Amino acid sequence: MKTAFYFLFFCFSMLLTAQELPPVINYLPADYNAGNQNWMITQSSNEFIYVANNKGLLEFNGAQWKLYPTQNESIMRSVKSIDDRVYSGCYMDFGYWQRDAYGAMQYSSIVQNLNVEVKEDEQFWNIIDGDSFVLFQSLSSIYSYNKISQEVVQIVSQPDITKLFRVEDHYYYQVIGQGLFEIVAGKPVLVNESPLIKETSIISMFQYQNKPHFLTVQNDLYILDDNKLLLKIENTIKENISVYSASLLSDGTLMIGTISNGIFNQTIDGKVLYQMDQSDGILNNTSLFTFEDINKNVWIGLDNGVSCLNVDSPYKLFVDQNGTLGTVYTSLFKDGFLYLGTNQGLFVKSNDQQGFKFITGTEGQVWKLKSIGDTIFCGHNSGTFLIENDKATLIAKVPGSWDFQSIVDNELILQGNYSGLYYLHKVNGKWGIRSKLDGFEMSSKDFALIENEIYVNHEYKGVYQLSLTDDLFSIKDIKQIEKLGKGIGSDLVVFNEQLLFAKRDGIYVKSKSNSDFAISEQLSVILKEDDYSSGTMVKTNDNSLWVFTERLVHKISKDNINDGFIIKKIYLSKEMRNEKIGYENVSIVNDDQYLIGSSTGYLLFNEDYEFALDHSVFIDKVYDVNASTYLNLQSSEPIELKPKNNDLKISFNSPVFKGLGHVEYQHRFSNDSDLWSPLTKATAIDLSNLNYGSYKFEVRSSFNNQISNNVAAFDFIIEKPFYATNLAIVCYVLLGILALLAINYYYKWHYRKEEEKALAQQQKELELKNLANQKDLIQLRNEQLNKDIEHRNNELAISTMAMIKKNETLNEIKAELEKVKDATQVKSAKRLVEKNLSSKQDWITFEEAFNNADKDFFKRVKDKHPNLTTGDLRLCVYLRLNLSSKEIAPLLNISPRSVEIKRYRLRKKIDMTAEMDLNEYFINF
Repeated sequence: MKTAFYFLFFCFSMLLTAQELPPVINYLPADYNAGNQNWMITQSSNEFIYVANNKGLLEFNGAQWKLYPTQNESIMRSVKSIDDRVYSGCYMDFGYWQRDAYGAMQYSSIVQNLNVEVKEDEQFWNIIDGDSFVLFQSLSSIYSYNKISQEVVQIVSQPDITKLFRVEDHYYYQVIGQGLFEIVAGKPVLVNESPLIKETSIISMFQYQNKPHFLTVQNDLYILDDNKLLLKIENTIKENISVYSASLLSDGTLMIGTISNGIFNQTIDGKVLYQMDQSDGILNNTSLFTFEDINKNVWIGLDNGVSCLNVDSPYKLFVDQNGTLGTVYTSLFKDGFLYLGTNQGLFVKSNDQQGFKFITGTEGQVWKLKSIGDTIFCGHNSGTFLIENDKATLIAKVPGSWDFQSIVDNELILQGNYSGLYYLHKVNGKWGIRSKLDGFEMSSKDFALIENEIYVNHEYKGVYQLSLTDDLFSIKDIKQIEKLGKGIGSDLVVFNEQLLFAKRDGIYVKSKSNSDFAISEQLSVILKEDDYSSGTMVKTNDNSLWVFTERLVHKISKDNINDGFIIKKIYLSKEMRNEKIGYENVSIVNDDQYLIGSSTGYLLFNEDYEFALDHSVFIDKVYDVNASTYLNLQSSEPIELKPKNNDLKISFNSPVFKGLGHVEYQHRFSNDSDLWSPLTKATAIDLSNLNYGSYKFEVRSSFNNQISNNVAAFDFIIEKPFYATNLAIVCYVLLGILALLAINYYYKWHYRKEEEKALAQQQKELELKNLANQKDLIQLRNEQLNKDIEHRNNELAISTMAMIKKNETLNEIKAELEKVKDATQVKSAKRLVEKNLSSKQDWITFEEAFNNADKDFFKRVKDKHPNLTTGDLRLCVYLRLNLSSKEIAPLLNISPRSVEIKRYRLRKKIDMTAEMDLNEYFINF
């Protein structure tokens, strides 16, 4: 919701009438998102506002607007809250709205539900509460709906009915051309048929001083005395005014709405208290309806929007609509004159004047107005003026006079200027500059004189202490007070004979008995970090000190009993004050009324007014985000929600319609008061990812530091998820027991496996040791075998060589025997040689030795070459022994040539090519 705040100060410059007006809050069609025209306004028992709008029923709870369209999409013309229902009337239909359990308004059509026959084209413009019945008025009929029996009766059927009124227990209506009627026992009775009643529309009718009064469209007020007309007061506003709506307020005045002249507030005697139109801040000059709520706010249904006047506000506002005044920097009320010093000059208004008058010669920036004795000093950009009634006299042309402080019984004035400090004195009854305080050239906006010392605060450089001579006209010493530091918006002031310095980190105090500044814990609370606006301190003529923060204005006075300070809070925020930061100003107008200057005028307020307001808080809706639905707010038992529905959005509100004040909210989830959340303006809260369990959400509101009369609560339960139910817990216990058993079994199995593994490891180690031992034994055996083989090979080699040597020797012997001529003599020797050369025993011996050295050779050769003969095998053996043909020849007892032939034949048998080495083949076989 967008809410436009207008702080109205109705001021016309020198030629126009000036008014101090109540604050008004405006609601544009864009704010409530509905039609422009608003025909009637009512308030329900929970203080919600309901408006009959072109688009339907508007509901406003103080925080949000809600539109409920009419069922037939027609314009809603009338609305009235009665008991727990909101009755409404529109085109060809009337009925009532009731809030359902989910916080929404639901409509029931009386016309449709009870089959009421209405006239063609009827529109229902008014609704009157008749205790046990409700009256609905169109321009040609009046229907009575009995709230108990729920029956509808048409009690009046006449054309040209203008309006229907209830005055005490009497019900009147007017028919143009016929007169004023009263409904008696359900029947119309003509009570007055004077020409005035026949020809003039009655706008409002009410009881006042035990007599019925009515107001006409011309704003003439009449009394109906014993059914006779008595003129009480004629229109006193202006000629040709056309009144469209009016209501008698609780203060006994009339709020009058017109067609084109805005609204007027006047007494019963015709005195106009104030008038407001579009130029004064309300949204439109056509007022269709006026209504006073229970907190004395006046709601105005306009042709374009809705305005709410805070008539009972402690504040009255004055705005410079034409820009004539400008920003108010200082003000002073003295001897019946109100002076305003602005950036455009000095203005004055006497008690008997209606407008401000510009004081000639004061064009430009006015910084300060100060009354010292009977004299008013005006600090101006051009210098210093003396003010007397509506005249100004320039007494010092030194540019930029900031402030003034009296010395020596008002006969000597210390003045702060752009270029330092100056003394003013009176000579022959005239004020003028005496001298400048030499040696100090800084701008002296904030300064204070205590005894023989001047303290000057410069926002950009810090605080300086100037020690003066006894005659006060010369400076003995200048030093800077480092402890205080510096800061934009800081200020320095003398209050109750104490020197106070304020900046963002707090307020420092220096008294006569204290030689140094010390921070005041009591006062520094005012300037807490989150509420700091500026350090400006303003002293008023009633010996009060004013400090301004973001949310409040604080009035400080001396506590003579406890030797401290009394701090009073005025609920007026920086936004509402609309002031120039760093130049906040306040002045006393009378005993209990103060004026605060702003950027567009000024604000008046009564200090003793009760700023607090009794109010209530409501939970509007509870939305289940995950289920996309609203929850029942009327259930007597806590709402139970599934575990997945643990995201809620709770909306709440307080129907407070005061423009100058803040409604804030805090919530909690228990009954412990210490658990309330910090105050915030938010009217809804999101509760996300809630755990299962029971919840009690509570909310309360605060307006101007007053807590609401009630605490709104919503109870709900988030059910346990399946994994947290009792059955699940039993299952968890059983699973736990099974898990323990499984763990126990696992540990046993694990330790058994570990033992088996250890045993297996030991066995493996033993086997490895055995294998190692066996390996060693095998290695020893192999070594022994190798030795045996080597030995046998040696034996074979020796045997072979022996055979070769033997055969060579025998062949040599044979050759020698062949040389003997007598063959007979050596015949026996030849036979012996031949026998030994061809002895089979040599081969057997060799074969045995060879088999010992190479057991499987013969078998392998036979397997691969089965066609080899014994002679071939012998040759293969000799080739394996890598014997040459020459060495083989003696063994075979043939010539080397024959050995070559045998080798050739062997190649053929084993399919060996000539390129291959035969010896190498059998060696690698």
